[in-house]
Amino acid sequence: MNRRAFLVSAVGCGAAAVAGCSSLLEASRPDDLAGVDADSQLPTPTLGSGDVAVDVYEDLGCRYCHEFQEEVYPVLESSYLESGEITYRHFDFPVEAAEESVAMANAARAVQAETGIDGDRNGAFFEYKSAVMDHDDWSDDALVTLAETVDAADAVSSALADETYYPTLAADWDRGEEAGVERTPTIVVDGEIVDDPLEFDEIAAEIDDAT
Repeated sequence: MNRRAFLVSAVGCGAAAVAGCSSLLEASRPDDLAGVDADSQLPTPTLGSGDVAVDVYEDLGCRYCHEFQEEVYPVLESSYLESGEITYRHFDFPVEAAEESVAMANAARAVQAETGIDGDRNGAFFEYKSAVMDHDDWSDDALVTLAETVDAADAVSSALADETYYPTLAADWDRGEEAGVERTPTIVVDGEIVDDPLEFDEIAAEIDDAT
């Protein structure tokens, strides 16, 4: 049975109103990030350079974020990213949908730092992020092994041991809190939160209104 279909976590992941994963304590950072000084050590992972900003707040362990990644993002990419209409920005908002949520985000940022270059500050971030979300094992060893495919295994191992990019994750969390983010995924189009992040038509309507 696939882990993504049977996540057991300490947060609410349900569809009573709008599908999404949320923290038990409203606007509360995960315990791993409590007391961490927010510092945007790394640039925001960004695709495109269009006039309309589409900010996506995700927890890599959230099953609804997986649904967004698999079903909504590809349509968003073909409809708006490839045409150059939007700037797509990823922000980490780990609500601990899985025990490893913070570790996964930290590992992905380590890949970004290790593989990013001038002119491409994302590096292999989005490739690694997708691989992690598709995988069934999110242990530290598995995260390091996945990083071997992008030549960043040592960087991920060090980041997991040293919690290197926790300040970046804390900065993303604070930004999300200021934007009104309460669950993942949350899609913010030019400052407006989309009511249902899993309905492409709603996202498209907000983009079209902002164009």
